[in-house]
Amino acid sequence: MALPAKDPLPDAEVLREERDRILWTSLQKLPGRCQELLRLVSLADRPDYRHISAAIGMPMGSIGSTRGRCLAKLRTILDEQGDFSWT
Repeated sequence: MALPAKDPLPDAEVLREERDRILWTSLQKLPGRCQELLRLVSLADRPDYRHISAAIGMPMGSIGSTRGRCLAKLRTILDEQGDFSWT
């Protein structure tokens, strides 16, 4: 008896790739500072704000609120496209 393959089905893979393409294209529409911050924050499960602060010259106390504003802008861009449910 053969075990089911662990690879995703082709249609699921196509949808994932399309979702990722839309996400990265939308990210590029954000201001450069938002792009940089969101990329750095997304690299780690628990981002170290001290290192992020040093890397981009942003006060540590501003990172969380700026991240929230950047994510809100990204959500607006994604919602305007209407291709996927991002929730």
